[in-house]
Amino acid sequence: MMKKQILAFLFIALSIVSCSKDEPTSTPAIVFTQAEGKAVNGEYTITGTITSSVALLKVILTKEGSATPFIVDDTTAKNKNNYPYSYLITGITKDTYIMIDVYDQNNTKTSTRFLIRV
Repeated sequence: MMKKQILAFLFIALSIVSCSKDEPTSTPAIVFTQAEGKAVNGEYTITGTITSSVALLKVILTKEGSATPFIVDDTTAKNKNNYPYSYLITGITKDTYIMIDVYDQNNTKTSTRFLIRV
């Protein structure tokens, strides 16, 4: 009888310990104002909104094919759940995809790309 009580107590204790606070698991969502852009004099401003159930950490923009980001936004995007963004892209001399990586504070990453035509 004592073994059954101990087992029942352990089962209840494990059930309580295994319960944890549910954290949002969705990834940040990126919406563009336009589906693609058209550079004027080699420049284009990408605009839109990033939404996330978890506060944002940073946004990184890289030209496709490059290993080095040209914009790392870890200040204006940080700590926001709804972020209307505007990034000026310069030096566009040919059709170029811009890779956009968005990280939330759980380090969940969302990636997409945006085409700028000349």
